[in-house]
Amino acid sequence: MREALTYTIAYAAAGAALEAARAEGARICVAVVNRSGITKVLLSDDGVGPIGIETARRKAYTAAVTGMPTAAFAALAASPAMAVAPVHHVDADLLPVPGGVPIIVDDGEVIGGIGVGGADGATDDRLAVEALKSVAELLA
Repeated sequence: MREALTYTIAYAAAGAALEAARAEGARICVAVVNRSGITKVLLSDDGVGPIGIETARRKAYTAAVTGMPTAAFAALAASPAMAVAPVHHVDADLLPVPGGVPIIVDDGEVIGGIGVGGADGATDDRLAVEALKSVAELLA
């Protein structure tokens, strides 16, 4: 088992997402959680309300504990197979909307998740992916 997600990686990813959002005029919140879904870093820009903050945290959690991007999890949650066990009945913290990505190291192990909230789903998703790319070198 790999070393747990470090603060250095978590903070770098969160900072990258926040700066990328600011560069395009978006105000977001970004959360980075460890493999268990426990928050390591939460950065919220000026003007982001409680919904943006909570969705960022829940997107990061969902990506970490499911091991898949939240956009993919949203498709799964909407499938007929999930109709008998909706995700909110399985775990109330799961959030099946775009904007979260798992942090996966080279051997395939999930060590955490990044979640972005506060903009639209496509923007949140793109910023989460950019944040992950920004720390790729630190994950090697």
